[in-house]
Amino acid sequence: MRYRHLPGTGISVSNLALGTMGFGTATDEKDAFAILDRFVEADGNLVDTANVYGGGVSEEVVGRWMADRPDDLSERVVLATKARFGTGPDVNEVGNSRRNLDRALSASLRRLGRENIDLYQLHGWDALTPMEETNVSTR
Repeated sequence: MRYRHLPGTGISVSNLALGTMGFGTATDEKDAFAILDRFVEADGNLVDTANVYGGGVSEEVVGRWMADRPDDLSERVVLATKARFGTGPDVNEVGNSRRNLDRALSASLRRLGRENIDLYQLHGWDALTPMEETNVSTR
């Protein structure tokens, strides 16, 4: 496996990332766990999910996998999640506003069963929100 350094983070990630969009929907939990196990066995370390994948179920599956594995294995994972798209009926539950990103991050952390993540990404462009406003406080 090859790795790349993420500038400004001090983190190195595998050139291959494991996307988890179908976990909990198209891929059941047992198969998702097997896929995650095999990825880490192959020295992959970048696991990518998002708050909207399966209505949050993907994050829950990834969180249960991390909780079910020994720390020496799960701690190798560079965990990434994303937010931007609507997750509820509230007009403010969409976009890259500081308010939405902060609340989405809190909800993602609950679903993942984590106190923090390694990489938080904008899942898409939001023409209504200035880039300066997307700066979410670190946890």
